[in-house]
Amino acid sequence: MTHQKVAIIGAGIAGLSSAYYLQKNSPETQILIFESESETGGKLATSPFAGVSVDEGADSFLVRVPWAVELCRDLGLEAELVSPSARTASLWIDGKLQQIPSPNVLGVPLEIESIGDGLLTPDALSRLNSNGVPSLDLPNSDASVGQVIRSCVGSEVLERLVDPLIGGINAGRADEMSCAVMAPQLLEAARHPDGMLSRLKDLAKNADPTAPVFHAHPEGMSRLVDVLTKSLGNSFNMVSPVLNISRLGNKWVIETERGHESVDGVVIATPAYASSNILEKTLPGPAQVFNAIEFASVTLVTFGYSRTDFEADSSQSGFLVPRSSQLFMTACSYSGSKWAHLRHPELEILRVSTGRIDDDRHVTMTDDELVSELRLDLNSTLGIESVPVDVRVTRWPNSLPQFPVGHADQMNALDDELSNSAPGVFFAGAIRHGVGIPACIRSGKEAAQQLSEFLYR
Repeated sequence: MTHQKVAIIGAGIAGLSSAYYLQKNSPETQILIFESESETGGKLATSPFAGVSVDEGADSFLVRVPWAVELCRDLGLEAELVSPSARTASLWIDGKLQQIPSPNVLGVPLEIESIGDGLLTPDALSRLNSNGVPSLDLPNSDASVGQVIRSCVGSEVLERLVDPLIGGINAGRADEMSCAVMAPQLLEAARHPDGMLSRLKDLAKNADPTAPVFHAHPEGMSRLVDVLTKSLGNSFNMVSPVLNISRLGNKWVIETERGHESVDGVVIATPAYASSNILEKTLPGPAQVFNAIEFASVTLVTFGYSRTDFEADSSQSGFLVPRSSQLFMTACSYSGSKWAHLRHPELEILRVSTGRIDDDRHVTMTDDELVSELRLDLNSTLGIESVPVDVRVTRWPNSLPQFPVGHADQMNALDDELSNSAPGVFFAGAIRHGVGIPACIRSGKEAAQQLSEFLYR
């Protein structure tokens, strides 16, 4: 068998996953990984805060989808994973914290008895007593999350429960985001002849209520990145941004500031705007598709407060903030309550986020202004008046892609175009299946499979 050489562009979790599965499934393939930064992992970053390792981005991943769990198992990390100590969370709504009804599916309550007094009006509760059959016909293809929820259970459930949760995942608006990408289980249930609520309740009967929803690593998500990076050995070309790729015969030429590499196939696993820049000279059509994808910017501020000044409710993991509240913050996580390994002996650690697709005030604010504004919100919501002992500001500009209705079809069309105009070039990353860690790993694994099939067809 002829040995092949491939390039992985981008060493975030999608690119690392793609390289890992290529190496695992086709060990004879030579892998070159190009990364513009000095560290691997992209938006998965962990650093010391108040003497413990605290993530600066995602701190966990969903268990109900297989890709992150499977990768951790393959890497020998599964036994090290932990689950949240606190299993409930709240909403800051109507000027107070109210517990999110449980059980729920992406904010849609499954038991009306779990809904606190005043959280929903009698009309909204009446809708939740139904089977959830859509009041209006849904499209045969994709629909927005807002369209699905409004039609099945009403606008209140969307605006007060679902949008704060799903909208918070990628800082978007539920009325504009693809349900096929962001909440496929809701779209499937909405199309069931028995109605969305009936379908979700039937599925919930087979679920273990004690099963963990999330997993994390006590050393932070960087532990996954470090083990992946080590498994890939000397494949890396760090601080080597790719400037262009071009076709030369049946090879692809990777151009960097350090020179050129000729390879047999490519996986592009950079953010869409970076992918657009890489492709614009050689593949202007795909470049335009990547360039058209909209991104939201977010900022995560980590606060450390003395336990003598504030102590979080140990039964709660934190709270979400609906856009109707008009607060600056979008969510607050009680790290020590959520994760036993982050229970600090002297400090309460809070991770507070801000920024939405339609609220970029934080982008132009200084760190001091950000901290000051968020402290006002912490005073309003949690009554914290004291000065924090420690603060860390982590900015994630243009970090969360948005997924409009029809996004999945657009990505499939992009696959077809690359197959025709750029055989051997594939793409991975958050734009493929969503922003979560499992979705990014899935995209990398699928791209690796596509590339392997192309090379060894």
